[in-house]
Amino acid sequence: MSDKNELERTLEYALKGVPQIKPEEKRKWLGEFRERIILGLSVEQAKKTEALHIVKEGLKDSMAEMLIVNNNIPMETTSKYMKIAKEMDKEYRSVATDAKEAMGVVVASRTAVDRENVVPEVKELPEKFKNAKHKELCKECYEELKAIDPEAVKAFKKQSFIDKFFGLYCGACEKDIDGGPLM
Repeated sequence: MSDKNELERTLEYALKGVPQIKPEEKRKWLGEFRERIILGLSVEQAKKTEALHIVKEGLKDSMAEMLIVNNNIPMETTSKYMKIAKEMDKEYRSVATDAKEAMGVVVASRTAVDRENVVPEVKELPEKFKNAKHKELCKECYEELKAIDPEAVKAFKKQSFIDKFFGLYCGACEKDIDGGPLM
């Protein structure tokens, strides 16, 4: 009787494959168990340029070991994630999946970290900051960005007296502060 059970089990493995533990969970988290996840972004969140900074911060975590990206993300965005993983000296992996519930980007550990909230909110910046011509902002735009997202303001700097002297305009609103002597 036990031989028959063994034979049935072997046939089942051959037809259906080896049974998986928590397959729905692993499908969602790009092949990883939920308790190993440090940070996860949906496909829509991962496509936003503001998400790059969030992922970089997630990879700074001492437990972070790998960055996993869903193949459904456009290649120009995926290449930016690859570059971040290489800069941070972390393992990079790309996963092909058709699951609708699958995340876009996952920062994971090889051991359990069991974090509570692993899906942060990605704040989208106004268009004028996304399309800024350069990183110097007038006082008004700098303060506006600081109020919207204190983390994003770190990528910009406030216009200095020298910038104003040479007639450099604000990178976001393109407002010329005083024209300077060269205008």
